Amino acid sequence: MAVSIGISYTPSGGSPVYSFLFNEFTPGDLPRSYNNSTSFSFSANGSAIMSGPANQQKRIWAISSRLTTAQAISFDAMYRSWDLDRGNGLAAAIGIIDQTFGPEISTSAVITTPPSYTMTSPTHMNISVGLTEI
Repeated sequence: MAVSIGISYTPSGGSPVYSFLFNEFTPGDLPRSYNNSTSFSFSANGSAIMSGPANQQKRIWAISSRLTTAQAISFDAMYRSWDLDRGNGLAAAIGIIDQTFGPEISTSAVITTPPSYTMTSPTHMNISVGLTEI
């Protein structure tokens, strides 16, 4: 089974359509976790109390992966297009297909941690970015 995450974004102008496939994760951890928006405690009489939203926990992706320098430049252009649409009040959602483990997940997300880049060679960069399911 291929372990990968694909993300895509189409800006409000309709083009270009950005698409990226991440299949090398650093430092080897799988990038998916869950937003912990519930809490659990005990009342004074010992009853269990659970609180939080009345919906499923949202997924979070903390992607750290290797891209070519050209792919990193394109990813940065996608981020700037997404941020411009978001800043203009548009419904800016990133499409995600997660095939890291278990059943495939196909959903939408927003960028919650802007990308950062580290040059690893003249032809490659590491990118780190965080997304949260909407």
